[in-house]
Amino acid sequence: MRMFTKLLNKLKNADFILVTLSTVACSAMSFIFSVYNKSLVSSHLLGIYQTCLLAMTYMNYAQFGVLNAYNRDYPQALGRRDMDEAGKLKNTAMTFMLLIYAAIFVVFEAWVLIYYRGSIGTESDGARYAFGYAMCPILILLKSFDDMSNATVRMNGHYNKSAIIGFVRTLLALGIGVLAINVAGYYGLYAMTLSSAALGIIMFRNDAFKGARLQFDWPYMKLMILGGLPLLINSLIWTIVQSVDKFVILGFLSTDDLGVYSVPLMGFTTMVLVPQTISQVFYIKVSHLYGAHQDEKELLDKAGYFTSITALISGAACLFVFYVMPVFVHYFMPMYTDGTAATQILVIGVAVYSTTMLYGNIFSVLKLNKSLIANSVALCIFNVIFSSGLVLFVERSINMVAIGTGLSYALYSLMLIIKLSRRFKYSFSKLLIRSWGPAVALIVPGLIIYLLLL
Repeated sequence: MRMFTKLLNKLKNADFILVTLSTVACSAMSFIFSVYNKSLVSSHLLGIYQTCLLAMTYMNYAQFGVLNAYNRDYPQALGRRDMDEAGKLKNTAMTFMLLIYAAIFVVFEAWVLIYYRGSIGTESDGARYAFGYAMCPILILLKSFDDMSNATVRMNGHYNKSAIIGFVRTLLALGIGVLAINVAGYYGLYAMTLSSAALGIIMFRNDAFKGARLQFDWPYMKLMILGGLPLLINSLIWTIVQSVDKFVILGFLSTDDLGVYSVPLMGFTTMVLVPQTISQVFYIKVSHLYGAHQDEKELLDKAGYFTSITALISGAACLFVFYVMPVFVHYFMPMYTDGTAATQILVIGVAVYSTTMLYGNIFSVLKLNKSLIANSVALCIFNVIFSSGLVLFVERSINMVAIGTGLSYALYSLMLIIKLSRRFKYSFSKLLIRSWGPAVALIVPGLIIYLLLL
């Protein structure tokens, strides 16, 4: 009995394991939905879907950094045991987001009705664009509150509960999404995201928003905006980075190519969730640690330890997907086999990039806003140069876009290590070994074996 109790305590302390397993399971379900819809929906329609999602992605920044400030400052307030400040942060963020997204809903829906008035109700691409754009403000409102509630539950220390709820709601959303796409085709593509966010808000509400209330504290909102704006700008630059490949394809290739590129994007998005989730959990932990002790060396030591775990897990996962993806695409998505090579390239890019995710978060924890923004701008420049350059001067194909994206992430990863080493007088080799080491040790032999088997 004592041994069983010790085992339970160890599992509780290693809370990132259940969160990671839940994320993997949720990613697998999203992956299944993505594969399933590609068996029913053409690359052209998926191209329209991807284009509409770009608009939703940028709507997220209408919160002006309030949510970014909340995610940074709330766990530090908990670390200081300042519950009044923590409550004020939650109330103000919730109030501001409700106001701003309600306004966006009214304005954007009116624009859709006016701009697409001649297409609505027809069987045309215009009607499909109108529907997709009309869904954007609804989706971003629900998704923003879903993200806030999930993050709040984790920041309150309920990682395992977050993992269990995340799994259940995604499973339900998968069923809804499959049913919707069978009934409505293209229009059903939006169902899984919509239902997942709505279910998340419902299931997380008691733990995330218990005791929360509307608080119209305009001076405090202004402080949150000013505090979160650098993080918002950094996040916006990151979104631009992650959109560069799509913009390059739309600019130099075609909507159909963007539809085919949805396979590499699916692989990238699925694989990046694993290290991203681990890093989010560790980010909260190091924020608590730094809030309690204010020790930069301790912060870097702990971040290095957590980074090694992240690199090892993500390296193994990416290598597995690299091997399996060609066979999987061939049998389950035969219309999209042109995207196989690009998928493998991006998967390797994920493995390299993921090794320094937590290193990048250190700049946020220490509120080094100028460095944070400079890092993201550098990655954006890398991605624009490599992606567009390879397409224009080597070959007009999605493979060149994928190579450019992968190279930019690798260079960004190395840049972070160099900057942390110089700024904090910390061992460069130690940072490099703890991040790149585990991933490279797995991936390089795996790639050599793969090439020999061809």
